[in-house]
Amino acid sequence: MSTEGAHWREIKATVPAEDEARAAAFLIEQGAGGVWVESNGALVHLHVFFPVQEEGRVAAIRKGLRRLVSKGKVALLTALRPEEAWQTAWQKHSVPVQRIGKRLLIGATWHFPLANRSGREVIRLTPGMAFGTGTHATTKSCLILLEKRIGEEERGRLLDIGTGSGILAIAGAKLGAIGVTAVEVDPVALAVARGNARINGVASKIVFRETLPSRSRYWWVVANVTAPVLIELSEAVTDRVGPGGTLILSGILASEWRGVLLRYRERFTLVRRIQRGEWITLLLEKRKK
Repeated sequence: MSTEGAHWREIKATVPAEDEARAAAFLIEQGAGGVWVESNGALVHLHVFFPVQEEGRVAAIRKGLRRLVSKGKVALLTALRPEEAWQTAWQKHSVPVQRIGKRLLIGATWHFPLANRSGREVIRLTPGMAFGTGTHATTKSCLILLEKRIGEEERGRLLDIGTGSGILAIAGAKLGAIGVTAVEVDPVALAVARGNARINGVASKIVFRETLPSRSRYWWVVANVTAPVLIELSEAVTDRVGPGGTLILSGILASEWRGVLLRYRERFTLVRRIQRGEWITLLLEKRKK
């Protein structure tokens, strides 16, 4: 196969359907900007992309998935894809039109113009290689909680940790946050998020960063990453939430949420726990004293 013009390495991991959530979480931990899933009866195919030069990813993913899934039943296929090939693939699989909560209408840029008789806030996404299109259980839960909190409380600032495609930061800006900071360590995802903010007319309301701001505090903080990252960053995340403020933690498997909560419960009160499938989202409020 010729590699001329190839920019991305596609990895297709086939695992038992019962292991889908755990396998997807592992792939995101490995740096996949997003995962699309194809069901095939008792099996699922998980597609991810990495820059072509990162050849070591394949061996690491194969080894990690074999340890993780039932009886080590994993099949991995790889292929080199030119830029336009993965863009077409994401357009086909990643962003259906969705009405989430009471106020949000989300779809890919190629779906619009679209009827919006209810006057919802519209979010147009070109996902690229970035996690967060509204289809994943964790993203949906975060959007619903953000909509409710921003709609009910005084206007404040929002911090989005692990912004991916920028969907939560964009939603926060459209729902009424007076200022949004979005943090993303992956430069490819950060570029996607900036582009999506421009498409949605909120680029001037969002500050994009590769690192957490050092001293600022926010009324709302949302972190849709993974449980190990939430545990590792617990002290830094806690410090970014102002007294009485809201913290939304997501990207947590059902087997992991108690361990995550343990790291935050000294300063926070658990207000709500949402479970969608194997995924947990926690809504916390920071105690004032």
